[in-house]
Amino acid sequence: MKEKKVFVHIQILTCILILIAISLVLSGCRGDRNTELAGRVYELEAGSNADPAVEPAEIREIRKELNRWENELNDAITAGRNTGRYYKTLGLKFLDYKMYGPAKESFSHSLEFSPESGRLYYYRAVALSRLALTRQDPQLRMAEMNLVEQDYRRAIAVEPKFSTPYYSLAILYIYELKRSFEAEPYLKKYVSIERSDSKGQLLYAQLLEDMGKLESAMDHYNKVLSLSSTEEEKEQARVYIQRIKEKKW
Repeated sequence: MKEKKVFVHIQILTCILILIAISLVLSGCRGDRNTELAGRVYELEAGSNADPAVEPAEIREIRKELNRWENELNDAITAGRNTGRYYKTLGLKFLDYKMYGPAKESFSHSLEFSPESGRLYYYRAVALSRLALTRQDPQLRMAEMNLVEQDYRRAIAVEPKFSTPYYSLAILYIYELKRSFEAEPYLKKYVSIERSDSKGQLLYAQLLEDMGKLESAMDHYNKVLSLSSTEEEKEQARVYIQRIKEKKW
């Protein structure tokens, strides 16, 4: 019985020592992290006036403040993340209810917290494009469509593997901005990512045909025939293939 109690005490002591060791390691990591951050804060504040003679003392003082602010800083970062998520969610809800102006503003607010999110640029473009379509003033409509173009291009630049903006930008060029040939590289990229999208293949084939690239257009119309699950798309592709054959003859 005595041996069992001793064994239990040893286990408890071992657990306590492990917890102390973990605490020391975490404390050391925090100290190292705050030392590095303190150095950056010092450099930011002092700029070109940094004095190597006083730098270590200044950094120590800044590090003490950072240690005191540790919880507040972490809380502020968490609050920022949560605020960004709130505006993302609000933007999506506004879109669901066709409230396009507030949706655009919500995505803009969220971009302040996540400026490297290609999807936020995409959704802001979607909201603004739908808002622009309601405008009676053609100049205002065109100005907003130009902003939509910028956001689609930003979405592509930030997140190049996200395929949807390529297709949306192509649609914008073809149907709204009336600059159809500028859509070609974006549709080409889109169908290279979404190889099984028959709708994208059909639109790309039509554009290639309009550009006089008949052989390439024929190839993509044939892809529509093999990929599409709708008879309507297949019939369109057959008609266009026949049209190309007649042009070539």
